[in-house]
Amino acid sequence: MKILILGGGFGGIYTLKYLGKFLNKNEVILVNDNEYFLFTPLLIDFVCGFVSEEAVRVYFKEISKSLRFKFISGKVNKIDLNKKLVYVNQEEINYEILVICLGAEVNYYNIIGKENCWSLKRLDSALKLKNHIFEIFEKEKYKENFDEFLTFVIVGGGATGVELVGNLSDLFFRIMKNKISKKVLERIRIILVEGKNEILTQFSEKMRKAALLKLKEKGIKLILGKIVTEVGENFVKLGDEIIYTRTTIWTAGIKANLPEIIGDFLKDNSGRLLVNENLQLLKSNSEAYNDVFCLGDIACFLENQRQLSQSAQVATKQAKVLAFNIKNLNNKKTFKYKHSGDIISLGFYYAVAQIFNIFISGFFVSLLKRFIYLVKMISFPHKIKILENLISFLFFKRVL
Repeated sequence: MKILILGGGFGGIYTLKYLGKFLNKNEVILVNDNEYFLFTPLLIDFVCGFVSEEAVRVYFKEISKSLRFKFISGKVNKIDLNKKLVYVNQEEINYEILVICLGAEVNYYNIIGKENCWSLKRLDSALKLKNHIFEIFEKEKYKENFDEFLTFVIVGGGATGVELVGNLSDLFFRIMKNKISKKVLERIRIILVEGKNEILTQFSEKMRKAALLKLKEKGIKLILGKIVTEVGENFVKLGDEIIYTRTTIWTAGIKANLPEIIGDFLKDNSGRLLVNENLQLLKSNSEAYNDVFCLGDIACFLENQRQLSQSAQVATKQAKVLAFNIKNLNNKKTFKYKHSGDIISLGFYYAVAQIFNIFISGFFVSLLKRFIYLVKMISFPHKIKILENLISFLFFKRVL
């Protein structure tokens, strides 16, 4: 059987993991536009220098021998469901089983000046943001214009935005405070902008309240209920209000990363592919393809008429059921999502969590979150690398 997996994020790599020994007896091809698996939950720590680039990036060639798959580096240009062909770098690849897990890309909602925003979705963009932030202080760029260079605006009050402002606060006011003059520290402003009237709207009330309180303690300015309408090289506009800044970081949303698809299939209003209870792609007549599966950020799985969140937790759990269904096409399992809980970091030293309806918070919860990252990392050498990085930062405050 020839299995073609499109996308090397959490959905794709965990599908390979759960296929296990089944890979020995079948031809399995993984296609991804980068040559590495990116551990996206650690990108915020990477941007702030808490972990290294090597810790968040695992080259597929390092794990292809143990997982026994063939890797093709390239962009998926088109999927033809009728001919059972996928076009990668303009070349045709046929399949018997297709798994679509191409993830998501940043959704700028058609704002003016999106090219002036920094983002965190890819390693190259995260690296550029990291260099930009550290160069402001290392090259003393702020001397050109204190207000613009020392004002950091984060757009989006979801998990990514909240965790980023918490990390930036720790970086500036705890880690770099002995390297930055008091005069400069006093001019630093971190602003979180959220279009709704609350942050972390997908999380429990206790988590929202605790996070809000902690952000205020850290001196983060929150602007709620206002929408960004334009971003310039040195400003961000919220209706009639203008904030002057050289750093506008967009964390306000993502959208499905879909190539051209030929054939009969269904999408939801946000562009995600609709799947049935077995994670198979649905047709317009509500029947499903027996040979096409979807999971992760690109898939819309409805549970009690509600979409599941676009998260690594959902993708890895879907991968386990999807792998079983590939191995047992005539006796497939129904995917039933069981939420393990939520943890939100508010800097390196503090986090809030809701696990099995129990609310907990503090430094221990922050360590718990990073321990979970160690467990979820697919490569053992990279588990060691992450552990080394975190110990180095925790005990020696070494910025990487």
